[in-house]
Amino acid sequence: MPSSRPAPENANSNTNHTSNSGHSKHNQSRAALSPIKQSTNLLDHSQSNPNPNSNHEPTMSELLAQTGNNLDYLNHDSVGFMSDVRGDNGLVSWRKGQGFRAWESALISNPEVQRKANVAQLYFYDYYFDLLTYLNRRKKRLILFKENSTNPQVDPVQAGLEWRSYCGRERALLRKRRTKLKLDSFHIIVQVGQGGYGEVFLARHKVSQEVVALKKMKKKTLLKMDEIKHVLTERDILTATSKSDWLVKLLYAFQDPGYIYLAMEFVPGGDVRTLLNNSGVLKEEHARFYATEMFIAVDSLHKLGYIHRDLKPENFLIDATGHIKLTDFGLAAGSLNPGKIESLKHRLEEAKEEDLQLWRSTVEMKTVYKTMRLQDPRYANSIVGSPDYMAIEVLRGQSYSFSVDYWSLGCILFEFLAGYAPFAGATPEETWANLKNWSRALRRPHYDRLEDQIFNLSDNSWFAITALINHREKRLCSIDAVRSLKFFSEMKWDNMRSVHAPFVPALDSEIDAGYFDDFGNPEEMKKYGEVFEKARAVEAVEEKEEDKFGSRGIWVGFTFKGGKTAEMLRGIKNFEGSPSLHEKTDENDDRALECMF
Repeated sequence: MPSSRPAPENANSNTNHTSNSGHSKHNQSRAALSPIKQSTNLLDHSQSNPNPNSNHEPTMSELLAQTGNNLDYLNHDSVGFMSDVRGDNGLVSWRKGQGFRAWESALISNPEVQRKANVAQLYFYDYYFDLLTYLNRRKKRLILFKENSTNPQVDPVQAGLEWRSYCGRERALLRKRRTKLKLDSFHIIVQVGQGGYGEVFLARHKVSQEVVALKKMKKKTLLKMDEIKHVLTERDILTATSKSDWLVKLLYAFQDPGYIYLAMEFVPGGDVRTLLNNSGVLKEEHARFYATEMFIAVDSLHKLGYIHRDLKPENFLIDATGHIKLTDFGLAAGSLNPGKIESLKHRLEEAKEEDLQLWRSTVEMKTVYKTMRLQDPRYANSIVGSPDYMAIEVLRGQSYSFSVDYWSLGCILFEFLAGYAPFAGATPEETWANLKNWSRALRRPHYDRLEDQIFNLSDNSWFAITALINHREKRLCSIDAVRSLKFFSEMKWDNMRSVHAPFVPALDSEIDAGYFDDFGNPEEMKKYGEVFEKARAVEAVEEKEEDKFGSRGIWVGFTFKGGKTAEMLRGIKNFEGSPSLHEKTDENDDRALECMF
């Protein structure tokens, strides 16, 4: 077999021109690298070699600093070196981003590169945490088994059977760890949601028996609609919400060739929009309760470094105890789709003054808004979403901060107390005109009839609303500023989950989906007509040629396991809900050897 090693420099010189050319290139590369080899011989070994009496070893930066003078004449670009940028101490600081060339700095500052780096970091963290936890638990199970099997009264034959049984259980657990999560891992119970990019189902994990809300989205649709970044953002945020009681948790994320899946905790009480549709107007004390919990939920998201940007009553769910959880993080963080920004700006700029209807009374505004929501499917279920709650700087495509979420919460608080959104109109055109002239359109609701005067807003509530729906320079932008408002002065901000909720869902079981739309009812499905129509239109769009082959790596790192199954596969819990083999129990020792499956 011919050697792949390059010919030596002193090879036969009587070669043809092509051969000489090849050797010339090889010699040039060796010549370029030779100063590096020479420079290593110029090191001051008294400094570079560690002192036997010292624990300090020279770092790479120190070695480079010592050899730097010998490498000054070297063309770093030709051999792939990074620029020798030194910190205050004269040493290269790679961790601080020093020592990179311009194109390398641009590359690592790319948001997509940073996201993939973070995902990779989390992946390896989760991988080794899971692996080391499993190995530790397995070791403890083995120790416990040996302790229980060393009893001299145990028959050797029986001990052998127990050992084979133990090994079989460990093999079964190891086999489970190698099994990929897939749609067949869940039992689909009923559909509970429908969006522009997929469906949401109530499902139960077949092994752990966890009840989840399983969101199923088609990859091709997401690619055509340029929504991949938003879905990845939602997945990344959901993996970070596990420590907050106010944010919906992600249990599993997985994929197959055609779809991606997000299995989240099921929040059975429906959303706040359904609550508003059923109640119309909330009492001030009830509005204060829900608004307080919404501010806490949004602040939990802000503490993770994300801005939601698309807050509306539909994005707040009510759990089994009646408390609030925030969901739908698809538009959080990052940047909005440029096409959508242009669409929003265009709609705002095209709004006409004649569409501004400031003469309507509060009763008329309330009636018009209710009619719009019930009769116009575009209003409630638009794929793009209603602009009713979006801050004006987002609609204008301007720079914004966390305070845009406080504008949205101010709009929701207004709707709690008034029964309609502050900028709602009889037509979409009127709504855009109201938003364009928001400072004129924002008016305090007023009821003249004696029986309706109970719905007039208090001074404290109106002050809170106007402090939130305001110019960004004057708008409240922190949770502490909101807590200082008189309207919220009586709330137990630090212990809200101990407060009894105004509404507690009446649930028959953990899989009761009664507070969600019935997708088997044709009448209820009528309001999803536009959603289905747009989904069919997207399906008809031909896939781009580059998308057919260039999208394979987009979903790398999407998979996530964080539910009960993850604990079971680490050996923390068995697959029947009882303690794992190594955990101490009050039962006799035989239970410690109970089958894990």
